[in-house]
Amino acid sequence: MKTVDDIIEYIEDNDVKFVKMSFCDIYGRLKNVSLNASHFAEACAGGLTVDSSAIGLEEGGDLLLVPDIDTVTMMPWRPSTGAVICVMCHIKQPDGTPSAFDGMKLLKITEAEFEKSGYTASIMTESEFYITKLSDSGDPTLTPVDSAGYLDAAPLDACENLRRDIVLTLESMNMMPLSSHHESGRGQNAVIFQANTAYKSAVNTIQFRNAVRNIARTSGRYATFAPSPIADSAGSNFRIVVELRKNGSKASKEDAVKFANGVLAYLPEIAVFTNPVRNSYLRLIYKTTPCRVKLGGEKAAVRLIEGDKIEIRSADTACNPFVVLTLILKAGLAGLGGAKPQSGATLPPSLSEAVEAAHKSEFVKDALPSEFVGNYLDKKIKQANNSSPDDIIALGL
Repeated sequence: MKTVDDIIEYIEDNDVKFVKMSFCDIYGRLKNVSLNASHFAEACAGGLTVDSSAIGLEEGGDLLLVPDIDTVTMMPWRPSTGAVICVMCHIKQPDGTPSAFDGMKLLKITEAEFEKSGYTASIMTESEFYITKLSDSGDPTLTPVDSAGYLDAAPLDACENLRRDIVLTLESMNMMPLSSHHESGRGQNAVIFQANTAYKSAVNTIQFRNAVRNIARTSGRYATFAPSPIADSAGSNFRIVVELRKNGSKASKEDAVKFANGVLAYLPEIAVFTNPVRNSYLRLIYKTTPCRVKLGGEKAAVRLIEGDKIEIRSADTACNPFVVLTLILKAGLAGLGGAKPQSGATLPPSLSEAVEAAHKSEFVKDALPSEFVGNYLDKKIKQANNSSPDDIIALGL
């Protein structure tokens, strides 16, 4: 556990000049304010005021950013002279009370509730992404950098050195990457993280996406986490692997099956969170996407893997990991209590139908703050009703 004094000492010893006060909007997109490092202690004590439009609200006044100092990390792609560090921030009301839009706090509370039941969950994640070319003028394109396939090696794999830089950077940021490889799509890559708490896994995912985008750009390439950026090519998964323990010991296979059934029971109702953009539904119809609401078998959204771990495969890389892991833990806990999927259930085929499923869901109403759900779904139905094609680059996916 770090203290504010530890961070102040680090700032002074390492010539840190700026602190990126980072946070997620309601969609899970990273936002930040560059704070002069000399004011970091003040921000820890009283927060930093931002307008609520920063998190995607049209009304609501001011909010406070309050650093979680355990998430402080260097940004190694920035110059070492006048260095920059990053810290993830909780979102609070001006009086210091929690905000309904603080996904970080929501996941912390959910993880604590899950542990009170006698269970703990270690979460391993895998994120896929595409590396594409920049135009002659330096603008992003959606032209892949190679034509390699699954587990291909260099020179077919033109991303090998970039992945090396990414993994070494992640390690220097005190993350825990396990492995990396070329995926089946042209220019598609994947990085797998070692198991961690749900909260730390979500923090790592957000900081990982930011690192990949910045490292790719400094190397003259573009990284996209869009669910389906390339036509007629595999989409990008956000794979979640859950390992259950009960009262300190490995949970039984029966418990793993119950947890998995709970996730399957509510997967159609939470699709607007696991698959949050219109582009997500292009991924779901691709021939190899694991999207069937069943436990195991061909294209199963959920399955048990070695060691009775629960693998959830339908979520994509546009999702907010804090919200999604909150919902997965709550659904799994419901499964441990007896919840099971309906026979013949399917994932919604479009964003608009995903919004409708969430609107009708008692599970979603119970799992997430009503203010968050209302604002999120209002914005998602507007996106769903937009007839113009998704501009993946303009959306920052």
